[in-house]
Parts: sequence; structure tokens; C-alpha cells
Amino acid sequence: MVIIIDLIISKTENTFKKHFPFSRKVLREQFTTVALQGSQPSLRDNEDQFGRTPLMYCVLADRLDCAEALLKAGASVNKTDHSQRTALHLTAHKGNVRFLKLLLSRRADWLQKDLEGMTPLHLATRHPSLKPLALLLKHIGPGEVDTQDKNKQTALHWSAFYNRPEHVRLLIKHDSNIGIPDSEGKIPLHWAAHSQEPSATQTVRCILEAAPTESLLNWQDYEGRTPLHFAVADGNEAVVDLLTSYHGCSVTAYDNLFRTPLHWAALLGHARIVHLLLERNTSGTIPSDSQGATPLHYGAQSNYAETVGVFLSHPSVKDEPDLEGRTAFMWAAGKGSDEVIRTMLSFTSGMDINMADKYGGTALHAASLSGHVSTVRLLLEKGAMVDSLDVMKHTPLFRACEMGQRDVILTLIKGSARVDLVDVDGHTALHWAALGGNAEVCQVLMENGISPNVQDQAGRTPLQCAAYGGYITCMAVLMENNADPNIQDKEGRTALHWSCNNGYLDAVKLLLGYKAFPNHMEHTEERYTPLDYALLGEHSEVTQFMLEHGALSIAAIQDIAAASIQAVYKGYTVRKAFQERKQLFMRHEQLRKDAALCVAPPEPPHCTRIYLTLCHPGKHMCLPPLPDLQPGCLLSFALRVTFNAVSSAAIRRHIPMKKASEFHLFVLFIFYFF
Repeated sequence: MVIIIDLIISKTENTFKKHFPFSRKVLREQFTTVALQGSQPSLRDNEDQFGRTPLMYCVLADRLDCAEALLKAGASVNKTDHSQRTALHLTAHKGNVRFLKLLLSRRADWLQKDLEGMTPLHLATRHPSLKPLALLLKHIGPGEVDTQDKNKQTALHWSAFYNRPEHVRLLIKHDSNIGIPDSEGKIPLHWAAHSQEPSATQTVRCILEAAPTESLLNWQDYEGRTPLHFAVADGNEAVVDLLTSYHGCSVTAYDNLFRTPLHWAALLGHARIVHLLLERNTSGTIPSDSQGATPLHYGAQSNYAETVGVFLSHPSVKDEPDLEGRTAFMWAAGKGSDEVIRTMLSFTSGMDINMADKYGGTALHAASLSGHVSTVRLLLEKGAMVDSLDVMKHTPLFRACEMGQRDVILTLIKGSARVDLVDVDGHTALHWAALGGNAEVCQVLMENGISPNVQDQAGRTPLQCAAYGGYITCMAVLMENNADPNIQDKEGRTALHWSCNNGYLDAVKLLLGYKAFPNHMEHTEERYTPLDYALLGEHSEVTQFMLEHGALSIAAIQDIAAASIQAVYKGYTVRKAFQERKQLFMRHEQLRKDAALCVAPPEPPHCTRIYLTLCHPGKHMCLPPLPDLQPGCLLSFALRVTFNAVSSAAIRRHIPMKKASEFHLFVLFIFYFF
């Protein structure tokens, strides 16, 4: 409405000046009165798309006269917009004292909270002038000064955050509580110390003058941080100096991560603050965090040489190892902090550059693992052992190969590092390079004499290690250098087993392209083939590709083997039966020939004894006559049955030679019964 009124006045101002000598202010008041008392009086509280009323626009445009006219016409002073803010919120935010007086005189509700829980009192603290806050405090009842917003912060929190020392002093004078924690557990002193402005000392001093207690100085928020932690974090040396000047301020207070303000100062490289804290550390000991790391470790890893120099210059500071046995020197090497390394070597005479942690790792191991070429070169120049072994028998070269640090590897090899060493599991540097899929490193190692088919204690080759991870570039480099894809480990697995197990289709294609046999069986009880691994892993694409290239499962191989064994056995039995029958037939023919040559001796007619003739190939002999046979004996029965096949008369007539070939007597077993 104000905009419309001003637009009308500006359009007709020349005409009115010519005929009516009125000022612009008088014209605006008259037009406003006409608009409000005209045919649409509801326009006085009409809202725009943000829910703002004409009164709010008067505040934003600083139109006090229009605001007075609206209020006289009955405009609502406590109507809120879509953010639940009233005209008083906007006035407090702008710090307009005249509007504050007008609205408060019309009973504006200063306790009204917006969607963030902020009252006009909170917003008044943002303005540098003290007058808006003082005016609001005159209308505040007892106990209302500590009204909290959505974050449980009072106006005192806001004043401390915006570094308003006069506001803080005025609020404390009106009995504002300096010990109320907000939603993060911070009291106003935290927010006052959490400022990078040198003038923040005034705000801090105002709060501490009210209650300079040890509990207030060392109050910890919900993450365990004291005001000193925040002052150190912001690098505000003046505030740090002020806080530590109080006797009860703890320099070694731990936060929830067991870090002291000294740790924070070292981590951020605040050398002057480090010196100040060391001088005011009355405990005489250097604290360590939950991992046993001292502030010196923190400064060393961040390459703050000046800060490290301050630490080493203090008599209470030593390079103590952490819980893993790693010193600050090792931390510096692991982070590539060359300047810190030089500083520490210059400050500490007789430092053991090859000192190892609890796992046997040295500073050179740490630098090689992280790939800091300049640090590796510096350590080698200072006498670091190039082939020092950790508990796993890993040299720095192994660590570099594992992480694919090609430049470090070349530097180590140039420094006479051995490439033929193996670790406790029989792995070579090439195995570790392949496990990481580092093709360039593999090429460098093979160029320096490592065989691509070298096997570890489990019989695994670098190609199998690369296949396990599906690193096809690394696999291609290895096979181009004559790596055998058909080598089996001690359990019978090949590189194809590992690729199929993990579903790496491209790796499977590559291996089959290099003539990998698809049906190797492992040496375990299951005897799985690569296809079995693909089936177990439900890798459908790999399974289909393997089947298209002649792969078989162990079940199919067993079926084929069973059919082959049956065929071989059947042929064997047929041949055996044929041989047996052939031998019997030949023996039969031989017996016929021998029987034809055998002549039984004459027997007297009255003799009842029988001669049996045993025929042998090429000769014959007659046994002595059998004893008299008793009726019913087994031999008598057998001979009687046999004699039924021939003529008894023929026997009695002494079978002629020409008739003897017509019948035969085979006696396989002769039993004598006594």
C-alpha cells in the first residue's frame, strides 16, 4: 500500500505543488487516511505472498508516518508472516529504536517466537547499537531474559557469539544466567572464546568477571571441548592468553577424543600458542590422546616445522612412541613432512632413523607406503636401511608395490633394494603388486628379474593374485611376459577358478584367450572346476561364456568318466572271456591229441580194478590201479556216473586205439578217503 501511495504521489506531485502548497509528508498521510478509511478498510492487514502486512513493509522501508497511520486505523501489531515473525522482529533486526518505541507502545508481543524460536530480544543482539536491546529489556518481566530459541540459546549466547561485550554486560546486569548450556552443551563463554577477533577478549572478560570459577573456565560441551579448545582452534592468541592467565584454567583438559588444547594447537600449526600453552602447563607432562599420540605427533604429520621446533626446544618434550610404537618422526615420514624431518634430525642428535614400531615398520616403510618420493630419497640420504624387514618380512619395496607407488619403487631399486626377497607367506613383491592391480609396477619388477610364474607357499602365482581382483590390465601384462594361466596352486585352483568365483567376465575372456584350460579340477574333496565356481556364485554371464567354450562341471566330468570306465571294463571282460575260452579250446584240442596217443595196459578179465590215465601234452602215464571200490563211496559214484557216458563193454574189451578218440575222461579232482 505504501508503494502504491508513493507511486501516486510521485505521479501527481507537480500538479499538487502547483495548486496546493502541501509537503510530500502531508500528501502521504492524507492519501493513507483516504485509503484506509475508504471502501476497503481490510487493506490495512492484507498479506502478500510471504504473509507480510503493510505494517511490516513500513518497517522495512523505514516509513514511520505510514506505520503510525496504519496503527491508528487498527492494523494488527502482532500479525505474523509465514516465518511467524511480527513487525517487532523486523524492527529489532534492523535496530530501529523509533519503530521499537512505536510498536512497544502499541503492546507488541516481544515474546513471540518465529519458526526458529527466536524472539525480538535475540535479534536485537545482532545490532551493534546497545539501544534496541536496552529498550526491549525495559519491557521484559522477571525471568524472561533467558528465553531460549530452537537451539536452546538465550540472548546472552547470541551476544557472546556476535562479540558484543556491552550487550553481554547489560544482559548479565539483568540477571541473565551465564551457565545455561545450549543444544550442543555450549555456554556463552564457549561462544565468546570461539571468535577470531582480538576484541573478543573484552567479551570473555565480561563473562568471567561475573563468575571467574574453575568450573566455568573448564566447562565442557557435549563433545568435551572447553572454551580454551575453541580459542586455540580459532588461533586467537589473545583469548588463549586471557583464559590461561586464570589459575583454574586447565591446559591439559581432554575432549571426547582425548585431545587437549595443546593437540589442537599442534594440529593447526599455531606455534606461538603452543609455546604459550607449554609455558603454562603446570603438570610438567605432555598429554597423549586415546591412541597414545602426543601433540608432537600432530605437529609432525602436518609438516609444521616451526611448531615442531617449539616442541623440541622445550625440555619436557620427547619423541615418545604412540600405542603402535610409532614416533612423531615416523608420522612425519608417513605424511611426507620433509621440513619436519630435517628439523627433527637437526634438533635430536643421535636419532635412530631406523627405529621400528611394534610391527617392525620403520620411517622408510611409512614413506614408501604413502608414496612420498622426496621423503624416501631424503631418508636414504640420511642412512635409512633400504631392505629393513618388518614382522611379516616386508621391506619398504613391498609396501610401495602393494600401493602401486611406481616412482618410489624406482627410487628404492636405484638405492639397491633387493627385488628377490619373499615374505613369511612366500609372497614376492610381484605378488603384492598384482594383488593391488598395479600393471606398471608389475612391468618394472619383471624387468628387474622377477619371474612372472613365481609361486608362494600356497602355490599361487602373481597371475592368480591379479585374477582374484579382476585386474585385467595387470593380467594382460603378466601373460604378455609369459605368465602361465594353467599353473595350479596346492589346492588345484588356477587363475580361471578365481576369476569365475568372483564373476569377472572380462578376466575370464582374457584367460581363455591366452589358452587357459577351462576344466582344471581342484584337489579338494569336491573337485570343483572353474564352471562350478561360476555356478555357485550365480554369475550367469560367466557361466554362459564358459559353457560356450567347452567348460564342464565336476558332475558332467564324473558322468563322462563313469561311461568311459564302463566301456573299458566291458571291453576288458569280453577280451578276458575270449582269452579264457580260447585257452580252454586249445587245451581241449591238446587233450584230444594226447588221449589219442594214450594206450591203457591190458587187465586180466577177472580184475575189478580200474586204471586211470593222466594225459599231459607230449606224454602220457598210467596211475597204479585204484583200490577196490566199496559200494556207495563218493569216488565209486563219480566213476559210475562217468562210465554211464561210455560203454562198459568197450572198457572191458580194452578200447581200441582207433575208438579211443571218440570219448574222453577228464578227472579234475581225485579224492582219496582213508
